Amino acid sequence: MAAALGASALNAPNRLLAQTAVLQISLAIDPGTRLAKVPADFMGLSYESGQLAYPDFFSPQNTALVQMFRMLSPEGVLRLGGNLSEFTVWSETEPSIPPEAGGLVGPDPGHREPRTFSITPRSIRNLKDFLAATGWRCIYGLNLGGGTLEQALAEGSFVAKTLGSQLMFVQFGNEPDLFRHHDQENKPWTFDEYLAKWNSFRAAFHEKLPEVAVAGPDTAFNQMWVKRFLHDVPNKVVMATSHYYPEGPPADPNMTIDLLLHPGARFDSSCREAIESAKTASLPFRMTEGNSCYNAGKQGVSDTFASALWAADYCLQMASLGCVGVNLHGGANGYYSPIVGSIESGFTTRPEYYGLMLAQQFAGRSLHGTTLDAHGANVTAYAAAAEGATIILAVLNKDSRDLEMMIAEPRAGFKRATVGSLEASAIDAKGGVTLNGHAVTSAEQFQAVLGERLNLNSGKLSVRVPAYSAALLRLV
Repeated sequence: MAAALGASALNAPNRLLAQTAVLQISLAIDPGTRLAKVPADFMGLSYESGQLAYPDFFSPQNTALVQMFRMLSPEGVLRLGGNLSEFTVWSETEPSIPPEAGGLVGPDPGHREPRTFSITPRSIRNLKDFLAATGWRCIYGLNLGGGTLEQALAEGSFVAKTLGSQLMFVQFGNEPDLFRHHDQENKPWTFDEYLAKWNSFRAAFHEKLPEVAVAGPDTAFNQMWVKRFLHDVPNKVVMATSHYYPEGPPADPNMTIDLLLHPGARFDSSCREAIESAKTASLPFRMTEGNSCYNAGKQGVSDTFASALWAADYCLQMASLGCVGVNLHGGANGYYSPIVGSIESGFTTRPEYYGLMLAQQFAGRSLHGTTLDAHGANVTAYAAAAEGATIILAVLNKDSRDLEMMIAEPRAGFKRATVGSLEASAIDAKGGVTLNGHAVTSAEQFQAVLGERLNLNSGKLSVRVPAYSAALLRLV
């Protein structure tokens, strides 16, 4: 159980050590209060655009990766961008020597070492077939910081023609609020410089590729840039986008599991403000890149079970605020990558992937209002309408104490309930994660495990949620 920490956690802060105390808390669900509809394509992953330099990666022949995507969501969104997108070049011709099949790119650890990633027609054709095999669509990032308008038009034209309806929208540049002039002693770009170049790209696309939707600004953290961008280009984008990492840099000793499980001011300034700016501009908002700790994650934090609880909570909180989608960044063997491995070695899932699977259960459903009396415990709860009168409920216990939750009868009432769990042997466990008592190996297996039947007493029920675990309930 997640309440029992292993030997590797003996040196963890006291607040991370599970205690024997059981805290009584209560929850009321209000089906009459609708917070937001979670889009069917809410769930997404993000990869470096440079990965396209190895055409066999995003290919239908990469069946193991196809299965990982399909298992996570039947209609998710793949975002291609990242720091290394500023080193991509478009080539109309294929190289005389094909790139190695097992090449891996990113995530970028923050070095931004200059490299050249050549993207070719084969890369895009394979991407089209990969998307068809997974049922996903694509957000495609183009090189604005280090590229030319002519290159972007040529690449964007081929991408749009090839992907068709699989292309959700394109973006110009990745994290422009961090751009620097490399020929001027790394002088930072001003917002006006960025907007001028962005507008030149947008105008050219509108003239030559009017059918291609555009979004932005895809910033790293500067909310003033988001506000100014959306104010200046309200009719030129179909969606507002930016990024969010609650921790970083990895070398900072203060970047801990404890901090990850207690989101604070950074979430408000990066997420709430961005969503509000989008609402002011009458635009939907998607968090197109993010994860637990920037610069490829932090070992001992980003690759532990804590990331699963964080990811599930983050996705559902964003959905409840009206965010239309989240793309968790990854690739290769980054500490925070939900899926790791290669074509040669095979692919496996990190703990975070399980948290995303839990959040995925809310896709396509309307979130209800809840009233949680947690008595100071670090716990969150999310409820949504499911089939018929069914309600699904996720309870995320990020506290060191076991919880006993009393769930009051909603206005519609319920007659039966089942509960499943997301747990591991320890909050810092890097493996052994289970969902409903099983390691997830197929979508069919997860759907088949309905969870344990709960007893009801006059329409009310009590459920135990162990420390550092999550419960997923179905109330009928």
